[in-house]
Amino acid sequence: MNKKLMAVAVAGALTAPALAVAQVGGTAGVSLYGRLDTAVMIQKFSDNGVQAGGGVGIPSVKKNDIFSPGNALGFRGREDLGGGTAAWFQLETGVWPDGRLDSAATSGQHFGGRNSAVGFSSAGGDVLFGIWDTPYKVAYGTGNLVNSGGFASSGIIMGNGDTTGALNNPLCGNTVSNASGTPAVGNNSVCVTEATANGTAWSRRVNNSIQYWSPVFSGVQFRLMTALANYQSPDSSQPNGNPKMKEYSGNVTWARGPLALAFGFDSHEGLRPTPSAVAPVGVVPVGGVPNPKDNAWQIGGKWDFGIAQVGAGLEQLKYANNAIAGAVDTGMKVQNQVVNGRVNAGPGQVWASWSRTPGGKSCTQPAAFNPNTGTGNLVIGSSACGDAGKAKMLTVGYDYVMSKRTKMYVAYNKIDNGISTTYYYIAGPAANGGNGTNGGLSAGTDVTTVALGIQHTF
Repeated sequence: MNKKLMAVAVAGALTAPALAVAQVGGTAGVSLYGRLDTAVMIQKFSDNGVQAGGGVGIPSVKKNDIFSPGNALGFRGREDLGGGTAAWFQLETGVWPDGRLDSAATSGQHFGGRNSAVGFSSAGGDVLFGIWDTPYKVAYGTGNLVNSGGFASSGIIMGNGDTTGALNNPLCGNTVSNASGTPAVGNNSVCVTEATANGTAWSRRVNNSIQYWSPVFSGVQFRLMTALANYQSPDSSQPNGNPKMKEYSGNVTWARGPLALAFGFDSHEGLRPTPSAVAPVGVVPVGGVPNPKDNAWQIGGKWDFGIAQVGAGLEQLKYANNAIAGAVDTGMKVQNQVVNGRVNAGPGQVWASWSRTPGGKSCTQPAAFNPNTGTGNLVIGSSACGDAGKAKMLTVGYDYVMSKRTKMYVAYNKIDNGISTTYYYIAGPAANGGNGTNGGLSAGTDVTTVALGIQHTF
């Protein structure tokens, strides 16, 4: 394969997230696009370490699967309105060529389930209404160089998980739990009409979003976003304080020559109200916190050497205290880092990524915490307080570029969880929860994966 073809193919692969970005600057008309990535996964789930502490744990298990991560099929269109203005739309759905999924435990399987919106473009920028990745999530893409399989750090360790849906209300639920692999259900059963996002993850695609994207000035662009709370309850439903769900997100990116930089921020309010210890589920208890305010920031960058690229990212997630008055503080800060790169090698590229978290800081482990088994710890999403929350992920792979749109790849991935953490792939294969029958990962389980896959974009 000549170097020009490989360069075009690699550039196309590295911009794969652009599948989810409407070509608002493109030509008028309607086009079909998509991404299909399917891999044979050979996995080993370690025992979860509880046996070493004298408890009853889960033994190791080996499993095989065909995994189709982040696949999409969509339509996008644009109509020029004159005077430098245009209307555009995008409708995108998730697709799974490996099998038929249970719609009760998945989201994104209908047109509009992935990045989808109607927008207006002018010299002053773009405004869109719909479901779309938050600017904070988009900022991960600047420093990310892993686009084969589901092994990118964002949405696993970076961001403390990935989620799609409407701003969540504790009175109802249909979010699939990473720890249990089953949908969470509130006092009023499932939320109707729209799937809900969870309140802990920062790699987010949010329903009912309003976004503004600025024009690019000398390589600089910024994006702003908020979301409307369609599941807002009346105050009478929450006599001890009514959660008022809000989210604000933004980023600033800059690219010039071989260097690209990004800064992202996100703020949630009312997405993690004090949980009910007793029925009715979802009702904020007396003395509870209905509207804790969580926030996050990140920086990332990438340098292109021509023959190779290097990227890195750093973020801090801050979860506010949502404990009942007088109880042990449940606030926690989580810092995550990632370094990755790729280098030309023969007809393709070798790539690698390493991400880690040192565990939650500025937090208090409950009296019930068992340092031998990891049970009873303060856990938020997949993150956990203290050394029991330490985790890391290593990925090494090779892309064999076959054309501008098609490549094969081989990958090795290892997730080392702390004894209280549950980091796992986004919408990953069935793990070791539920005796191996659901997507839940038991806390403390390490996951080793070898994958052989093929990816095609169109």
